[in-house]
Amino acid sequence: MNKPAATNTPALSPRWLTFAIHLLCLIIIFILPDVVLSKSLNITGQSWRMYSKSLIYVAVFYINYYLIIEHCINKSKWVLRLAVSNLILLIISLLLIAFIFIPPSGHMSKPPHYSGSAEEYIMLRHATFLLRETTMIILTVGLSVAMKLSDNWIKITRQHDQMLAIQRKEELESLKRQLNPHFLFNTLNSIYAQIALSPNSAQNAVHQLSSLLRYVLYENAPSVPLSKELDFINNYVKLMSMRIGNRLPVKLNLDPGGHDNLHIAPLIFICPVENAFKHGNTGMPDAEITISITCSNTIVECLIINHTAGNENIKNSGIGLGNLQRRLQLIYGERAKMTSQLSDNIFVFNLKIDLSSF
Repeated sequence: MNKPAATNTPALSPRWLTFAIHLLCLIIIFILPDVVLSKSLNITGQSWRMYSKSLIYVAVFYINYYLIIEHCINKSKWVLRLAVSNLILLIISLLLIAFIFIPPSGHMSKPPHYSGSAEEYIMLRHATFLLRETTMIILTVGLSVAMKLSDNWIKITRQHDQMLAIQRKEELESLKRQLNPHFLFNTLNSIYAQIALSPNSAQNAVHQLSSLLRYVLYENAPSVPLSKELDFINNYVKLMSMRIGNRLPVKLNLDPGGHDNLHIAPLIFICPVENAFKHGNTGMPDAEITISITCSNTIVECLIINHTAGNENIKNSGIGLGNLQRRLQLIYGERAKMTSQLSDNIFVFNLKIDLSSF
């Protein structure tokens, strides 16, 4: 069935959307009350005056938002510049409003109930009117300053978050670039040792290595299915077992627990698995390596146990666990818990990752 063609409706740009939101706020806060008041009092013949004053409010807001604040914000003594510029804008706006609304003195008459003189009444009317309009314009200026500073803060925060995301991505790529040659050189050394002893075994190892490198070098996605990562670990263990033979038995348990489609960061288990073979005590009888990676309720757990030759520096060996700890912090944060312990020449590594939101 053919899908209906999508309509190419142009979306509002963020700038126009901001403009529309501001205009709506101005209408609701400053313009709508005057319109409702004029309608309720049945004021006729002066609608143009009311709308002219509303346009002045709108002009004050946008002149301040797009011109004055932009001009002052990055300058020295910007608060003083902003205050002086808005004072000038206030005076100009009051003069325009006074020209539109305040009639000549001869056209104003004192109401009968007012006990003072006509001059006092006119001055009082003018002062009350100007005080009200001054307050409204100051509120308009304050609203524009608040919205502009808020928009700038959001913009700066967004830029900061984008910069952190870029730095985080670059750091992860750097860590991965460190991991790849580290893994490659150790594996090549293992194959090199096999060439003289068993050429056929070395040939099989090269073939096995090619599939591993295909995953290591070309898996650039931020996450891969858990089953794919476990297949990679399985192939690596086969390659290492081919080199070591029966000198270091391996007890392997890779069980996604039915969560094959859960995604995990690639190459997350290779460092501790590699360290287990690197530091495993091949000269000790029954010194097997236990590698268990299982998943239950979206929690994947990696448990690795191996005997060592008394090397107390295993926990800080090479790039290894330090690299892994940093990757876990960058990718998972508090959702990853990694521990390692060396006791009586037995090294125990444990890693738990919550993949529920990855």
